[in-house]
Amino acid sequence: MDPVWKTAGANICSFIIGFAMVGSCGMLMLTDSAFTSKKPPSAETVTTPTAAAKTNEAVEKSTSDIEAKAADTLDAVEALSFMRFKKAAIGEYDMTAVQSKKAEKKKEKLDPDDFKVPFPEDNTVIYLPERNDPLNFTETRSLTEEFYTVHDENSGSTVTMNAHELLLQMVNNEIGDSWGEEAIKAQFVAAYSHLRFNEALGLTPTVGLKSGYSSKLRSCFAQVEGQAMMYGGKIINGVYSASTAGYSTTAEDIWGVDYPYLRCVESEYDDQDPNWGIEKKYSRDEVKALLENKFSITLSDDVTKWFTVDRVYSVRYIDTVTIDGRSDCKLTGNGLCNLVGLKSNAIEIAYKDGEFTFTSYGWGHGVGMSQWGACYYAKNGWTYDQILTHYYVDATLGLSQVSASAVNRGQQSSSTSVVTSAPVGSEPADESTTSASTSVQQTETQPPQTSSETPAVTTVPVQTEVSDSTEV
Repeated sequence: MDPVWKTAGANICSFIIGFAMVGSCGMLMLTDSAFTSKKPPSAETVTTPTAAAKTNEAVEKSTSDIEAKAADTLDAVEALSFMRFKKAAIGEYDMTAVQSKKAEKKKEKLDPDDFKVPFPEDNTVIYLPERNDPLNFTETRSLTEEFYTVHDENSGSTVTMNAHELLLQMVNNEIGDSWGEEAIKAQFVAAYSHLRFNEALGLTPTVGLKSGYSSKLRSCFAQVEGQAMMYGGKIINGVYSASTAGYSTTAEDIWGVDYPYLRCVESEYDDQDPNWGIEKKYSRDEVKALLENKFSITLSDDVTKWFTVDRVYSVRYIDTVTIDGRSDCKLTGNGLCNLVGLKSNAIEIAYKDGEFTFTSYGWGHGVGMSQWGACYYAKNGWTYDQILTHYYVDATLGLSQVSASAVNRGQQSSSTSVVTSAPVGSEPADESTTSASTSVQQTETQPPQTSSETPAVTTVPVQTEVSDSTEV
């Protein structure tokens, strides 16, 4: 062959091979694998397989150790502590604060004296559960024979009510009927799981009750009545909060009890919560007065030392803060939240022009299911079982067995004419200042500490007249 043609052929081959390689790289860059999940730079992530891919051996192994230690002891649940603020129903959100926050957003010049309080490295393991296929689970059973006693935070009373009516009033208070059906069904299952978990341990949970529920709520409930989330054959503690700071928190970080299904998972849509990024601003002198009065100290003139974050978890949540470099002056993230008037201890602290800005993300403790997260997962096509298995890691949906103790309570209540009510116990002491590294936080779905006194009981009949419109 002519040398010229040889050279030309070699060049053409090189061009084709090069083009193919560039094209392959380009395709790789455009695939999902080129864009990894929103993994925080200092956090470890674990991808969990779908339920269909798990083996019984793996489930048994994960159940045998931690769960037996946590769920089988009363001490584990009695150790819970609480934040001082009450869980807000959706209708109680302060939308003026949201509007004010958005109006203040503008581009500002950097100042060498401005700073943000840095976070230390976060060692939280973040779980990224794969989205399961919809279960199409349709088994239900009536809960009208089961009676549960709860503290109603709205009326300040302790009431005993059949589970059918109780759950309708609980969910009506929590989220009403304005959200999608799949989010509402997920809330019913989580709420019932939480009731059953407390019943098994002989505890009385604090919830909010609101009558006047709509036909939409009744319809959603009819599709899931009696269903519960389970782990290792036991009904889980189906806790929930209004929203997270983008990642749920763990039971161990909040209450010091390690439930294997209450892990840190991504909650993709929580920035859609109207109260995401709420800001509280205080002047330098106001913060100085707050801290000096809290700890009976005199702060140094170096404002950069006033707050040192010792530990964070779940990306944004503050565990403890050291004040002015003093090892004997520590504030829990929960205490900081209370001190500056926010509703989450996922707080960022910034200083500019002689003013501190405290920005919070999420609402509540952040453990378990995020209600706003569930709302937007449902809007994006997720079914209620997919939502629940996302937030409760490795837990499964199933039909619960009848609670004999709850049925027995109903039989006793029907023969009792007690109609008085007892107020909810007084607020726990402020534990915001401590030298320990454990965060003290309230749960929207956890019981108050037990009392040696037996509360009076009000038996409430099933609602007979139902309104089709619910205030949210």
